[in-house]
Amino acid sequence: MTFRILDLAARLLLALGVGCLLLAAFLAWRTLSFTSDTRTATGEVVSYHEVRDGDTTRYRPRVRFKTATGEIVTINGQLASTSKRFEIGAQVPMVYKVGDPMQARVALFFDNWLGPSIATVIGLVGLAGGFLVRRSVRRELAKLPA
Repeated sequence: MTFRILDLAARLLLALGVGCLLLAAFLAWRTLSFTSDTRTATGEVVSYHEVRDGDTTRYRPRVRFKTATGEIVTINGQLASTSKRFEIGAQVPMVYKVGDPMQARVALFFDNWLGPSIATVIGLVGLAGGFLVRRSVRRELAKLPA
């Protein structure tokens, strides 16, 4: 009975690993596909948008930047955090779609690659854990008398 539970746990860890790696691939694809047909700019943090989540307040920076055509655009950053990550007036790199500058992102590693990175780590840990548990279960089952 114990080995069945451990085998089930191993299978669930493997499924978690595969699922997280698929999620990481999807998130990485979205980040990479966003960068096609884009331009870069330097934005300025002008304020913060407060997002209430129960008892927690998260802050999403509002960034203003000028496009290559001279249009001034203000967007909310894609990542909210529990602290104000930038000072008001701080300069941040931006990337925006040429045809639609309202589709813009803060062009920092943390803002664009945090999700894919975390999903990859969890996926690899899940796969490794699943393989190790399955290997241990099979070894113990092999030791039992037939």
